[in-house]
Formats: sequence, structure tokens, C-alpha cells
Amino acid sequence: MIRKWSGRLLGAILVMALADGCLLGVGAALGIGAYQWMEGTMAKDYPRTMEPTYKACVKACNTMKLTIKKESYSVMHSSIVATTPAGMNVNIELLARPNNITTVKVRFGLMGDKDQSAYFHRLVMKELGVE
Repeated sequence: MIRKWSGRLLGAILVMALADGCLLGVGAALGIGAYQWMEGTMAKDYPRTMEPTYKACVKACNTMKLTIKKESYSVMHSSIVATTPAGMNVNIELLARPNNITTVKVRFGLMGDKDQSAYFHRLVMKELGVE
């Protein structure tokens, strides 16, 4: 009797472990990537090519009333240097990845501002239609 129940318990645990791993894989495939916060810079992958992603970043800058000081665009690597109305420096870097994915990295100020960076990424997502 104990052997029968222990076998069922082991089977249930195994099924739960496999299902958990499967759900993680599906979530990773659908989400493309969550925000990555590292040393004051917030990065996110977008399932779009460089051009529409760059345009979405410029529009996000305009929405946030950032003054663009310098722009550099190429198919593989682009950047935007801007300032906030309060005078804080903003650095935005875009990197083209395989399979039409573009990574956007944004940093507000010297130490980074997580809230402003997340808001910037939400504006880019909205412009690209990625939710």
C-alpha cells in the first residue's frame, strides 16, 4: 500500500516539475525578454528591426520632453544622447540582433533612474505595439 502511494506521489511531483519547466519555456518564448537592470542601465529586447525601434525611441524622447543633443543611426548600432528638462543626461543605445530583434539600453543620469528608464521602455513598447 505504501509503495503504491509513494509511486503516485513521485509521479505527481515529476509531472509538476516537468510542467513548470514547460511553462517557463513558453513564457520566455512569448515575452522576448523582460527588463534587465544592470549598473544603472535598463535593457530590453524588442521583436522589431532597427528602423521602427529607433523611431519609437525618438518618439518616446519627444513624449518625455527630452532634448535630443546627438543622434547616430545605422542598421546595426544606433544611439541617442539627450537631456531631461531638469538637465539630467540620458543615453540610449540600440543594438541589432539576429532574427529581427533590437536591444534598447537606456540610462538616465550618472547612477541611473529605474523609474524613468521603465517609463521610457513602456513608451517604446506602446509605440511598437508590443505589450
